[in-house]
Amino acid sequence: MLDKESAKRAMTAAGAKAEAMGKPVSIAIVDIAGAMVLFERFGNIASFTAAVAEGKATGSAYTGRDSGMLEQMMQTGGAVFEAIADALDGKRFVARQGAVPIVKDGVVVGAIGVSGGTSQEDEDIARAGAAAV
Repeated sequence: MLDKESAKRAMTAAGAKAEAMGKPVSIAIVDIAGAMVLFERFGNIASFTAAVAEGKATGSAYTGRDSGMLEQMMQTGGAVFEAIADALDGKRFVARQGAVPIVKDGVVVGAIGVSGGTSQEDEDIARAGAAAV
């Protein structure tokens, strides 16, 4: 289970990374079921990035995979992932690089998703957050 203290540590680390990079971003942290645990905007960032960050995190949490890997799988005909996206009306499953699972004691307990930078910048920020857990 992803507890609030772990989520706060992840958010603090991810936010610090974003600020060090000078990147305004939205950061979403979800539990294994894709339920929002924590959300924050860093800097002046477009409002749509909130939904994108949550969708990236949810996809990563559901599958236990980096969202960049999901993006590659979708491009090569990942029917299972397309079915998941369809079941969620495409709103809460964004298969784009920028989210990673949060693993605690060897078990995926949630994920952190970022939106606002380049895909690689988003992933780097998400990794910094996940590493704090």
